[in-house]
Amino acid sequence: MLGLSGIPLPLLSGLTAVIAYFCGCFNGAVIVSKYILRNDVRKHGSGNAGATNVLRVAGKKASALTFLCDFLKCALSVAIGYYALHFICLANGIDPVLARLGMYAAGFCCIIGHMYPLYFGFRGGKGVVTAAAMILLLDWRVFLICFAFFALVFAWKKTVSLASICGCLLYPIVTFFITFFIDYKIGGLPGFYVAMATAVAALIGATVIVKHRANIKRILAGEEKPISFKKES
Repeated sequence: MLGLSGIPLPLLSGLTAVIAYFCGCFNGAVIVSKYILRNDVRKHGSGNAGATNVLRVAGKKASALTFLCDFLKCALSVAIGYYALHFICLANGIDPVLARLGMYAAGFCCIIGHMYPLYFGFRGGKGVVTAAAMILLLDWRVFLICFAFFALVFAWKKTVSLASICGCLLYPIVTFFITFFIDYKIGGLPGFYVAMATAVAALIGATVIVKHRANIKRILAGEEKPISFKKES
């Protein structure tokens, strides 16, 4: 089976995964703090290269720029994954719905790049913003439900890590219910799409939760700090 310009499918899929990974390696928190503010965020606060720690250390503007960078890199990765597989499907007479699986795969590779960036010594963030961007781009229905749950937990505890973990736990469950009961039962999408979408959602959720294992220990010990919208002095 051939892809774009006669490139074998396995090779094209591998190239897409590599490109998505390297897109993910452009960690917004490290770029903003280390190369723009000249103060590496990984040396301050929680030590995490993510938007929340940037908010604590450098304030709202730097955190917003970090968020935008991490969102856009995921959008680019998902677009590459979709169009690469879309053209493969068209060229080989395959149902184009498979192209959405390319979005899942590229999004996951981007998240891995964000967590373990080659450019920055494999010390990246926890993937919350990047994963949220991927969920939004893949299925706005799933995103709205997960985000609403995230917002409720955050409003209750004022703790981003706990809200993120809860959102990740809910993600594969919501993905299954929406893809099975709406897309499959009503919309006629193939059953394997439901299985693949749910499996990838579970993998992404589990990956982000594993990156929060230090936060989980602090939450259980009652030591996790609530978020503050004022930068640390």
